[in-house]
Amino acid sequence: MTSGSSVLQALAEQEKLNLVVSPDVSGTVSLHLTDVPWKQALQTVVKSAGLITRQEGNILSVHSVACRMTISPARRRSRRGRRQICRWKIANITLQYADAGELAKAGEKLLSAKGSMTVDKRTNRLLLRDNKTALSTLEQWVSQMDLPVGQVELSAHIVTINEKSLRELGVKWTLADAQQGGGVGQVTTLGSDLSVATATTHIGFNIGRINGRLLDLELSALEQKQQLDIIASPRLLASHLQPASIKQGSEIPYQVSSGESGATSVEFKEAVLGMEVTPTVLQKGRIRLKLHISQNVPGRCYSRQMAKYWRLISRRSKRRSRSKAEKRWRWAAFLPVKINRVRIAYRCLATFPGSGNYFVMTEKKMNDAS
Repeated sequence: MTSGSSVLQALAEQEKLNLVVSPDVSGTVSLHLTDVPWKQALQTVVKSAGLITRQEGNILSVHSVACRMTISPARRRSRRGRRQICRWKIANITLQYADAGELAKAGEKLLSAKGSMTVDKRTNRLLLRDNKTALSTLEQWVSQMDLPVGQVELSAHIVTINEKSLRELGVKWTLADAQQGGGVGQVTTLGSDLSVATATTHIGFNIGRINGRLLDLELSALEQKQQLDIIASPRLLASHLQPASIKQGSEIPYQVSSGESGATSVEFKEAVLGMEVTPTVLQKGRIRLKLHISQNVPGRCYSRQMAKYWRLISRRSKRRSRSKAEKRWRWAAFLPVKINRVRIAYRCLATFPGSGNYFVMTEKKMNDAS
């Protein structure tokens, strides 16, 4: 009786075949063969010993059934992994309008269990790796989210103007409490009345709708007549839900003492006229604007220990409005003023009963309330 591995080696040497016998091949074989083909003799020995053969190129491997059962699950897992790798798809999506970082936070929920998403901030791209189905869903979702946001161009006129010139603008402005929403200004004829019944030191905020060209022409004409000063005419381009602001003014130095040593340092505070607007682009060509106008002006000057200090007066006004995008609107914020009435009368004539009022003139003077 001869061991099975020895018989297999003898058969392989006869046919000059490369043979690999697994270590788990054991047992003995007793055989007597005459005029039997080599291949038939090999199959007979393998079958009688309960072994399994596998041909890989010009190499023949022989191992037991138990070894085959332990190798098969690992091979199946490896084969399944290779098939899954073949199913992975990679895509690069370059965003034109949306921010890649913000979009990736919402898009991670659409990935599969083993999918991945990488953000390239330098090129504003999304690097996706997932199966075909999930990748198709992600690409469609990104194309729907990568849209341009609405933008609003705002034109502002910062001017200083007196009461007489306000009449010539053709808009009847009224003063109102800043906490109460002002009414809508009404377009009237030139020279309409702009009287205020009582003195006020409140900041008001009203809206008037005038044709943009008409207002520009009126302001230019009044400036040529030296009836107003156009401080600035800035233009702001604001995106949807993104605040845009502009300021103009100067900084006032203050001496500030620090610590118990009495050492002083100089700090600066802004004394500026500013405007901040936040647009919301709605459907059907409508927009909603959130407007904030503020002014910080130096007030009284105080002297203390050879140093001068200014009182900083802050004035603010807020307004929300909704309108169509193609319309031109003008917002006017009135700064605190103090209105004094001066009575001018002709002696003797003003004392006549009834007709005396015809010889009396009341003149209003507007001064800064600071």
